[in-house]
Amino acid sequence: MSPERLVEAPRRESSGFMQTFASFKFGRRAVLLACTLGLPLMATAADPPGQLTPIDVKVRVYEERMNAAPPAASNTTTRPRSSELSTASTTSEENVPAMDEVIWLNLPDPADAATAFEQRLAGTRHSDTVKREYRRIYDDAKAYVREIERPNQYRLTLNEALKRAIASNFLIRIDSFAPAISTAQAVQAEAVFDTAFFAQINRNNQDRPAPNQLAATKTDTTVVNGGIRQLLTSGAQVSLAHTMTRVDNPGFRFQTINPIWQQGFVAELRQPVLKNFGIDYNRAQINIRKTERKINEQAFRSRVIEVLNNTERAYWDLARARREVTIGAELLAQAQLTLRQVEARREFDSYLTLVSASRATVSNRQFIFLQLKNTVRNAEDQLLNLMNDKDLPMAKDLEVIPIEQPTTIDLVRDRVEEVATALRSRPEIIQARHGVDVARLQLGIAKNQALPQFDVVYRMTLNGLGNNADNSFDQVTTANFTDQYVGIEFAWNFAERGERAGIRVAALTQSRAVTTYKKAIDDVIADCRVALRNLNTSYEQLSPSRDAVLSGTDRLRALQERQERKSPPELDTIFNAQVTLAESRRGLLAAVITYNQGIVDVERAKGTLLEYDNVNIANEP
Repeated sequence: MSPERLVEAPRRESSGFMQTFASFKFGRRAVLLACTLGLPLMATAADPPGQLTPIDVKVRVYEERMNAAPPAASNTTTRPRSSELSTASTTSEENVPAMDEVIWLNLPDPADAATAFEQRLAGTRHSDTVKREYRRIYDDAKAYVREIERPNQYRLTLNEALKRAIASNFLIRIDSFAPAISTAQAVQAEAVFDTAFFAQINRNNQDRPAPNQLAATKTDTTVVNGGIRQLLTSGAQVSLAHTMTRVDNPGFRFQTINPIWQQGFVAELRQPVLKNFGIDYNRAQINIRKTERKINEQAFRSRVIEVLNNTERAYWDLARARREVTIGAELLAQAQLTLRQVEARREFDSYLTLVSASRATVSNRQFIFLQLKNTVRNAEDQLLNLMNDKDLPMAKDLEVIPIEQPTTIDLVRDRVEEVATALRSRPEIIQARHGVDVARLQLGIAKNQALPQFDVVYRMTLNGLGNNADNSFDQVTTANFTDQYVGIEFAWNFAERGERAGIRVAALTQSRAVTTYKKAIDDVIADCRVALRNLNTSYEQLSPSRDAVLSGTDRLRALQERQERKSPPELDTIFNAQVTLAESRRGLLAAVITYNQGIVDVERAKGTLLEYDNVNIANEP
């Protein structure tokens, strides 16, 4: 594959049988992920019309279990655009902020924290004293947030992250060789039916005592032999050969022709009747290699799906880690403000226990904040490792800023249809089905090899003799001297222990492959059900989490509004309110990120993540 074949993909060096290049079709942009294969990667063998496959039976059984399922909805899922987020999340309750507004104000990315803090201050309806406190908290929080900033920053969209991962991920590049290797192996298996040329030249000088004067003591023999042979799909082997022999007996006077030139044209047909007979047996290795290629194609497809899923999860994990830094920075700033207030009243009404408790809280939150900063760096390395892009190396110490906003759009799904789609599309099921085909072919090979050897041989030879090569060849062309040979060759092992053991091994392998196929179907159903249930649960958690954040914010502001003098119980109440609010925000953040990851996880469980991300796996022309 030449680099010029790439479409909107980074230029890479190509090596090996298989090369990959990729990009996406997001909106009007389209990039192709291509593999050097012999057959389309997405193609699967169609079932004969009118026949129920095991998957169809499984779908019917599952559908009967789901009688209580809700009415079917559209199975088409599209990735929501960022512009849709502001209008998609609405609420029927009056005076309750929209979900996206709550997320923006309470869970800002560190890059947007300053703007979010200013909007919070602008929306605060409390006293000037409380506003001044929040101003100090937000100033300190912004200072803490800046600790994760680095000189080299890169604002990364989700689409770009997926595109870079597809184009450069090492796991994809490694697995892309397997289908090409299988293609070459299939060609190797087909090559056994190619016509082969053979030749042989030898010279033999003999000097032996003779029992009488009518026998030569010295003989020089030169033999030249050559021809072609080919294996037919029936198992027969056909060969056509020409032999020329020169025999010289120096000093022997009782031989009319000396030297002797002999030539012969030999045609031979050897046809197995039992063992090694039949098109099915002789093409079995070809069919096995082609089926293994399909298995490797599905394994490659599964790897691409895995990388896409892991990359998107890593992207949202990084978004979550950065937003948790904002939450932790604000929580630490609140503790710092409380400590300053307590220390300022130390000469008046502050107890030593208040100061100690405040300092302990600050130290504990500093400890947690350091962990949050470390989590951000780990999440960045995880994402960069998945992308493996030469333009974004881990050694460059980049601050990766995910700018994609999480969606809160409710996606309606039909459980029965989703499971049926998974049973049709999951690479694991297709691989297991092809594995059954391979085991069936191997069982046929084992049964054929257990038969006795019974070969029929026919050979015809045209002979010629002369005092030179031309005369002997002319005599061959006249076909006056012809040999005819017909024979039968038979061989049989009395015990047949090896053959019977081979059949049992192949039969057990086939049974294991069938069981693996059944297990794959059940695993896919369970995986799809769990992914759908987790997606619905995470969406249902959004509203309670939002309400908890709003309630926690009002509670903390109310406590700060009426607290002038802080006693130990009152200080604990304020600290608990701060922690409760932070935990509510983390709960909302977890629900939002889990929901966005769950959307992709459902597509992965269905086996349709490539279509969801508009990734096409095709062959190089």
